[in-house]
Amino acid sequence: MATALADIPDHVPSELVRDVDIFNVNAIDPDIHIGWKKLQDASPSLIYTPRNGGHWIPMRAHVIERVFQDADVFINGGEWVPPNPKDMLPLIPIMSDGALHRAYRSFLMPYVVGKPLLAAIERARGLAIDLIEGFRADGACDFAVDFAQHLPIEVFLSLVDLPSEDRPYLASLAEVVRMPDEAERMVAFQKMYEYVAGYVDKRTKNPGNDLISTIANGSVLGRPMTREEIVGECTQVLIGGLDTVASMMGFIAAHLAVNVPLRRRLVAEPRLIERRVDEIIRRFGVAGPSRQAVADIEIDGITVKAGDTLFLATALHGLDESRWNNSLEIDLDRSSKGTDFQTFGSGPHRCPGAALARSEIILFMEEWLKRIPDYSLDPEKPMVAASGNVTGVLSLPLKWEV
Repeated sequence: MATALADIPDHVPSELVRDVDIFNVNAIDPDIHIGWKKLQDASPSLIYTPRNGGHWIPMRAHVIERVFQDADVFINGGEWVPPNPKDMLPLIPIMSDGALHRAYRSFLMPYVVGKPLLAAIERARGLAIDLIEGFRADGACDFAVDFAQHLPIEVFLSLVDLPSEDRPYLASLAEVVRMPDEAERMVAFQKMYEYVAGYVDKRTKNPGNDLISTIANGSVLGRPMTREEIVGECTQVLIGGLDTVASMMGFIAAHLAVNVPLRRRLVAEPRLIERRVDEIIRRFGVAGPSRQAVADIEIDGITVKAGDTLFLATALHGLDESRWNNSLEIDLDRSSKGTDFQTFGSGPHRCPGAALARSEIILFMEEWLKRIPDYSLDPEKPMVAASGNVTGVLSLPLKWEV
């Protein structure tokens, strides 16, 4: 169902207005990335949509980079797309800026690099192998439901020292990132808050060596964290582990199912998986963070005013032909800087879990292609995907010979 239309601000020229709903990009094309690219190819570098409260969408790589990197003008702590419910706790550190953002972020970084990262990945690798072996003899699976959604949640559970038995319940909450309805979003967020808060209270009293304990007993800018800050940050960590990586895995698996030469090359040269994973990730941006301008600024002759909200579809950076020749193609021999894609953002708010996500994508391809090197889409059961704050794969039926 389409969201309501907001009034167009006086400073927005009519030729820049497009009726685009971020929760319904598949109305442009069932392949959501193709839908974004069709819109990109037919648009100027910045467009405005009256949907979801009214907001700008940067359509070109150079504009996306500018917004990501100018954290003084484009803040995270303002309005989002869609507008956040009034009673919603701020998700930390993503909805914060400056020194406070850096302080919140400092709790996360030790857990997503080095030994904790390696330990979490090895735990996830064991689960990946068990999952694949569990359905390999069946000759079919729903990749999204039976495989992809489990790995990132297992990594999250490893970092926060929670039981694997919680995985099915947490998977049921993942759709919050694709809910345009405010009431539905609040119900889903409330379930997340309640889940997290119970463990926060336990770890505040009896801390361990896990991420929740570190956040629950942390201080920022010389003061203890409030309970609202603690629950908000732990909830954001949960959301980060629920869906983004799982969805990217789904798009990659679907792409490899139909691009046989690419898949066979990765099977024959498995070292390319780690060496060229950034080119694969570049092609399938799924996240859509928001920013709010705090000063008037001109971009390509277009005026963005203080108070305006922007939605940054990271997929558009990786699809921009001005930056990537034949952008729809995964080219394992493409010459690139390796880190100039914006799938994980850039600037001070670059996704703190980028290295972790990258490692999860690598282990998925390594273990899957080792065990199921030849597979295809199920023509009788179409892939189902949906757009939103995270573009997700909801169902991906695959089949193979046994």
